Amino acid sequence: MGDLPRVALKLPADANEAGPRATLVLVETLHSMDADGTELLCALSHQLRNPLTCVMGYLEMLAEGVLGPVNDEQMRVLQVVTASATRLGAMLDELEQPELEQPELEQAGPSAGRGC
Repeated sequence: MGDLPRVALKLPADANEAGPRATLVLVETLHSMDADGTELLCALSHQLRNPLTCVMGYLEMLAEGVLGPVNDEQMRVLQVVTASATRLGAMLDELEQPELEQPELEQAGPSAGRGC
C-alpha cells in the first residue's frame, strides 16, 4: 500500500496548547475537510455519470440492431464494452453511498449524514 498524502492543517496559534479548545478546533477542521471531500466526490460522480448514461444508451441501441445489423464478433465486443461500462456505473454508485461503517463523532457537524 502506498504512502498516504500529507495534509497541512492551518490551525490557530493557540491550538498547539493542550485542552478542549485545541480538540474542538481540530475536530471542526476535520469536519470541514470531510465535507469538502464529499462535495468533490459528488461532483465527480455526477460529471462521470452523465456521459456514461449516454454511452450505455448507444451500446444498447447497437446491440439491439437499431443502427443496423451486428455480426457475432461485433456483438462480443459490445458485450465486453457494456460489461466495463456497467462496472464503472457500479463504482459510481459506491461513491455516492454514505459510509455506513464509519463511526460518528460526538456532536457531528453538517457532514454527518453524508451521501450525494
